[in-house]
Amino acid sequence: MQSEHLILPTDLSSCESDLYNTLVACYENNPYSRLSINLKFEGLKIIPLIFRLLNKLDKIKLNTNIAFSDEGSSALAKRDYPNYRHRILTYKDINNFNNIDKEQLVIAISPQPYDYEEFESMAINLSNNILMINGKLEDSAIGVGLVARERRVKFIKSWKHIFWLEPLSKGAIFRSYPSDWNVYKYTPEGYTFCNSYKSYPNMEILESDLS
Repeated sequence: MQSEHLILPTDLSSCESDLYNTLVACYENNPYSRLSINLKFEGLKIIPLIFRLLNKLDKIKLNTNIAFSDEGSSALAKRDYPNYRHRILTYKDINNFNNIDKEQLVIAISPQPYDYEEFESMAINLSNNILMINGKLEDSAIGVGLVARERRVKFIKSWKHIFWLEPLSKGAIFRSYPSDWNVYKYTPEGYTFCNSYKSYPNMEILESDLS
C-alpha cells in the first residue's frame, strides 16, 4: 500500500525550508546520531545553503559546528563568514583536539572517498550528533581488503538518510523523514507522483516508473 506522498519542492527556497523542518523534527524525535542529507543538483552552491541553515538553527538555539575535510575549504569559509569562524573546523581539528561540547550538532560537509579514514575516525570518536551533507563514502575503485570493506559497508549503513532530493532524466526522487522514498515522473504538466518505496529504488524500478 502506498503511503501519502510528499509534495515535491518547487524551488531552492522551498527545498531549504523542507530540509530545515525535516532536520528539526528528526533531531528532536528519533534516536539516530548519524544523519545524512543529500541534495544531488548540478552546480548547487552548497556552502551558502549550509550557512543559511546554520542561521536558522541558531534561532532555535540548536548549537552547531561545521566541519570541512581540508584546511583550504575551512579557510575560505572563515573568510566569507567571519561571524562563524570560531565554529568552522576540519575533520583533523576535531580528531586532534576533540573539544566540542557534546550537546552540539556537527555538520560535516561533503566527505569524499579519499577523506574516508579521517572522517570515519571523527565520527567514531565523537559522541555528538553528526549531520553529513552531500557525503560520498563509497568508491569501488579503492582497493581494500575484505575486512576493511566489511567495516566500511557497516559504517556507511550506520547513516540515516533523512532528506534526499535527486533530479533524474525523466523525473525525481524525494525523501523527507519520516516518509518513504517518493518517485515523481516529469510530464508536460509538471512532476507527477508515481510511487513510494521503503528504500531507495533500484534502476529497474525507476525505469519502470518513469517509462
